[in-house]
Amino acid sequence: MGPSGVFAAGKKDSKRETLSRANSNSNMFHMLSQNPQLAAEASAMPSRSSRLKPGVDLGHAGVPEPAMQRRKLQLLPRFVPAAKKNSTTPSEEEPESAPTAMSQADVTKKIDEDVKEFFADRNLQEAEVYFTNLPDEHRFRLVDKLVASALESKEADATLVGAFFAQATSNRQCTLEVFEEGFMPMAEFLDDIAIDAPKAFDYMAIMLKGAGFENEPERLQRIASKLENSDKLVSLVA
Repeated sequence: MGPSGVFAAGKKDSKRETLSRANSNSNMFHMLSQNPQLAAEASAMPSRSSRLKPGVDLGHAGVPEPAMQRRKLQLLPRFVPAAKKNSTTPSEEEPESAPTAMSQADVTKKIDEDVKEFFADRNLQEAEVYFTNLPDEHRFRLVDKLVASALESKEADATLVGAFFAQATSNRQCTLEVFEEGFMPMAEFLDDIAIDAPKAFDYMAIMLKGAGFENEPERLQRIASKLENSDKLVSLVA
């Protein structure tokens, strides 16, 4: 077969394929027109291009490239700082301590005011703060002032001071050391005071008993040693 025969045969085959496709399309159209249900199903079927997943990127070789994955968000637990706790509750608060420093002038003024108020009001409850409002090193001065005032007054005042000393001892507001130091100055002058106030020894004994010296013979003896007639005072207290 010559070249012209080959081209002729190729044209015939091409023409035959074209006719076959045309007949197939016409048969398909004829079937769809005869059956509306098939036509509806055919129109509902997605095309090849629509069947591809959106977002899938085809590479140069037609192979889907892996999509870029989003970085996972790591949720860390929130840290809420605990509120600072109060180290002490109102019931556990420490009691107020006595002032740590006072001038001599302020101490003297404070004691004079308290003693004047004490003999005017004669209220032991209100007097509870007299010792605690003074620094420890000045508390003996309050004892001295009360003893001096009562010795030159009347028995009721000496009894009141003795009750106040007993209260301070019971509440541990004043120690025996402070009382002893406070009684010493007036003990040195008791003999002279007794000349003008015959009851001075009795008043002194009342106040010493209030402070608890009847149970402290050694301390009582040290106080009485300041007197010419020390035995008299000791006998009145014991």
